[in-house]
Amino acid sequence: TFNMATHPTGHGCGVPGAAAGGPPAPSMCQMKSHGCGVPGAAAAAAGGPPASMCKMKAWYISTMSPLTVNLANTLFSHLGLVGDVSDGDPRLKVLETHCGDARAAGALLPHRRIVSYTACDFSPEMLAAAASRLEGKAETILAESTALPFEAGSFDRYMSSLGCCCVSDLDAKLSEARRVLVSGGLIAMSFRTADVPGDTAFSLADATLKPFGMPPGPDREGIHIGRDLPRLRAKIEQFGFKDVKAWRTWITIPLASNRDETDGAQSYVNWSTSQGPVIKFLASLEEDKKTEAMAALKAAATEPTQQGAVQMAVTLVTATAA
Repeated sequence: TFNMATHPTGHGCGVPGAAAGGPPAPSMCQMKSHGCGVPGAAAAAAGGPPASMCKMKAWYISTMSPLTVNLANTLFSHLGLVGDVSDGDPRLKVLETHCGDARAAGALLPHRRIVSYTACDFSPEMLAAAASRLEGKAETILAESTALPFEAGSFDRYMSSLGCCCVSDLDAKLSEARRVLVSGGLIAMSFRTADVPGDTAFSLADATLKPFGMPPGPDREGIHIGRDLPRLRAKIEQFGFKDVKAWRTWITIPLASNRDETDGAQSYVNWSTSQGPVIKFLASLEEDKKTEAMAALKAAATEPTQQGAVQMAVTLVTATAA
């Protein structure tokens, strides 16, 4: 049974909404923002949130979830959940926060080392998607990662893929992660990291639209701290972790099925303009300025798509609970 109470915050990592389509069932439209900087909207008086929220969830499940599943699998690997298992290996209780639709966990489970797997998300509808994918192989709980409903020392492993960039209080998330882990337990997390040189995904769009008046993106600590790895490592240690490792990598975004330069650039424009904040900003422009901004996006995308890589910067962290 899911608590279908509403939640006021966005998921916050740069996941854009969809430009078209959407789920057929009304229940799909109850989702608050899972989408990285796109805040959830209040339900319409006539019944349910706007269609854009429905499209966002459908787009996340069909596009961003498969795009980032290998990142989640990398975190599982660092938690010792990938590879051969021997009879002497300890059996583990695993917690995943900001689970989204739990695509990676759905493929991982059942697993000989895992005696229990708990998947949490603050979005009731994303949690319902996770429950459908997990098919009873894990427990799903509606919960904030900053206020987890578990006793201290309940888990041996903690995983959060692209969740740290989503919370308004990173300190609370880290404190709760340490609280629910046993001493010696392992943590693996990833963050989307804004404004990293070489980011040709969200940062490219932000920089291109800034001269037209595009407001700055989210100012949450978790979306920026990955640019300063020593500071990030020190912060993780501050909350009771040791053996902290932090590094940056990239997620490649496949925008077109062919290598034609023009089509690739236009695909980037279509993808960028499906993001909630970009949609809102472009709608505020006069028509001639909007046309100019769209042309600027296409021009900015030409070289990256010609080189074959539109990529999003992410930061990974692993540590041991002291």
